[in-house]
Amino acid sequence: MDFVLKTHNLTKQFKNTLAVNNVNMVINRGDIYGFIGENGAGKSTIIRLITGLAIPTSGSFELFKTNRKGAIAAVVETPALHLSLNAVRNLYFQAQILGLKDYKEKVNDILKLVGLEYLINNNKISKHFSYGMKQRLGIAMALLSEPEFIILDEPMNGLDPVGIVQIRELIKKLNNELNITFLISSHILTELDKVATKYGFISRGRLLKEMDSNELHDISKGYLKVTFKDEITDKIKDMLSNYDYQLLNKKTIRINGIVDSSNLLKVFINNDIMVMNVENITKSIEDFYLDIIGGRNHD
Repeated sequence: MDFVLKTHNLTKQFKNTLAVNNVNMVINRGDIYGFIGENGAGKSTIIRLITGLAIPTSGSFELFKTNRKGAIAAVVETPALHLSLNAVRNLYFQAQILGLKDYKEKVNDILKLVGLEYLINNNKISKHFSYGMKQRLGIAMALLSEPEFIILDEPMNGLDPVGIVQIRELIKKLNNELNITFLISSHILTELDKVATKYGFISRGRLLKEMDSNELHDISKGYLKVTFKDEITDKIKDMLSNYDYQLLNKKTIRINGIVDSSNLLKVFINNDIMVMNVENITKSIEDFYLDIIGGRNHD
């Protein structure tokens, strides 16, 4: 697999605080890597290490081999905008810093790509933009260098629901159409679940687990918990022969996967089998994270 980022026992110590503790993570080309952890877990410190804003105490990291300037871009914390300039002038200024030539048409194309085409001939300065507009303009500025890998630190933090959807759809579009790899640090787990293809779970500076989205969704699949009035018989087992199930006790059964509970209840009723309780149980990505860090009272 063609990796974009690989860390080797990456560690960062701040006086008495071990912010990053021997982290080994791998991001492959084409991934949308959702980096999940509570505040202070070490996400932002790792981003600062791999973007050169901080120096590791020990360990190292590798980035994909390229000699092209601008192949890696980052929007860390808040977009670095000139608040007295409009969208176009912000992009012009960034293009000049990058040493780009004939960038005016490119600027217009990028604004269209990120859904800000209505700002092409608009003199509204970025100081008065919504937070969502600022985030998209920050991503537009990152796109000027035609990056292959973009790092976003909490890109959905502070956005309203519409802004969250816009950023999410933009990330998916850039990944699908331009094959841009993303590292996205976020604590909005429900939104990451809609966009990420791979996950890294971090807590207290330690990377606890990496997995792809299919593996996580398999673990998080819901199940139906059915409790009967009487003990489970061979007759009931035969009726469930086409289901993936386990006996939890003499009267309770777990049926895995997506199950049409209403139809199943009709079958039981038609066969004079009395059901005392039916419970649909699902595990969210948040539940999974809390499980692997040791529960809701983890501190």
